[in-house]
Amino acid sequence: MIKLNTLARGVGMVLLVAASAGISGCSEKNAVVGYYNVDRLESEAVQIKALENEATVKLKEKQAEIETKMQEKQTALEQKFKDKQDEIAAKFQAREDEFNQKVQANPPTSQEEADRLQAEANELGQTLQQEADADMQKLQEEAAAEAQQIRQEAAIQMQGLQAQYQMRIRQKLDNAVDEVARAKKLDVVLDNSIMQKSVIYGGVDITDDLLEKLK
Repeated sequence: MIKLNTLARGVGMVLLVAASAGISGCSEKNAVVGYYNVDRLESEAVQIKALENEATVKLKEKQAEIETKMQEKQTALEQKFKDKQDEIAAKFQAREDEFNQKVQANPPTSQEEADRLQAEANELGQTLQQEADADMQKLQEEAAAEAQQIRQEAAIQMQGLQAQYQMRIRQKLDNAVDEVARAKKLDVVLDNSIMQKSVIYGGVDITDDLLEKLK
């Protein structure tokens, strides 16, 4: 879930209204400092909460979409493995039948010839097994590469969606802070949440004003 307090560190923490509005002589007077409580904004600001809830829903939908895609890919890979195993079994059977037909057509006439045919059969079996192992190894490597690609694409999509909503929340908060700061002629606006106390004494609390803007 996207949390406002994870964004506020870079959202309107220090808004130099004097600079952006072209106010001169700021150094000749005490700067008027405003502050807001991001914890209250997160829990009470209707527009922010709506965006956070929307983001949560969209992220869950995206996660479900990704999981469905991964399940479909897993099912396809399992079928591919089964097809490869069937192909290997059929290949083994065909080579075995071919060898047996060869033996039946020219049966061994001595123990020495029987031993030679057995050795040939063993060698054939080893060759087929090596080929089968190589095919399965290649298939496993391809499956692993595809799975890694899906995970990477999923991570990029989730990060992109989170960034999109973080930007929307940031812009909404920035705009509200800017409007309130200009209206109250504040020179600086700070985040004064519980976890980050920027203002210990004095200053103008604009939290309620922001809540009004973001209702």
